[in-house]
Amino acid sequence: MTYDIRRFAEYTGQMPGDSTYEVENLEQLWVYCRGNSTQLQHLVGYLPFELQDDVFVLGVGDYSTGPGWMDASVLLPVAFEGQTGGTYLFEYEDQHASVAMGRESWGYPKAFARVDMLRVDNRVSARVKDYDQHVFGVEATLDNSVDDSAWSHLSLYPQFQVRAVPEKNGPGFDSFDVVSRDPSVDYVAKSRRTGTADVSIGRIDIANGILGGEPLEVVTVLGAELLVGDYKSTAANGVPRVVKSFL
Repeated sequence: MTYDIRRFAEYTGQMPGDSTYEVENLEQLWVYCRGNSTQLQHLVGYLPFELQDDVFVLGVGDYSTGPGWMDASVLLPVAFEGQTGGTYLFEYEDQHASVAMGRESWGYPKAFARVDMLRVDNRVSARVKDYDQHVFGVEATLDNSVDDSAWSHLSLYPQFQVRAVPEKNGPGFDSFDVVSRDPSVDYVAKSRRTGTADVSIGRIDIANGILGGEPLEVVTVLGAELLVGDYKSTAANGVPRVVKSFL
């Protein structure tokens, strides 16, 4: 029997790991929250990174004008071997193919969930749900009443993720790599509005339960921003590269 293993990629429905894509007029709502530093340190302890701040981001992005998915996330400022950047601690998307590719090829901790975002005038509402389980929600008013002084110091790019392939017959991993990408290099900003936001946190650890039934704590909401721009995940900057292999 002669078999072309590339056929299996079609069977899985996954995007190839070297995929590039563009999103014209990408809308991203980023809400900056001060968290519990002890809790955040505990969560980052699962990863080979160092926490850089107790401010984290609740993000929602509308990729419908490009590859088609809706995305939501919890993003932390971290450092890896002296280089600062960001890591997606939790992430959710509403397409099976993008969840599988993001997890298996690029190391993003994606879980399948419903993500909705509604914009009316200067108000934006966003909801993330795992079937009937509330994950998180945001109500933002983008009236430019808040400046970004509370979060402008954050370094969230490049992005660092862990791409680990489990052993098929053991508790460890066949490979364990830290990978990095920086799509901000090719991003073209078009507009930005800031404002206030209210957030509600449900069960945010739907894929792994690492919070042990406790909520992700928000000490205070510092503000929000709605970013609109042309997003490009290019071969040069959007496809991850391995920065360190642990195995």
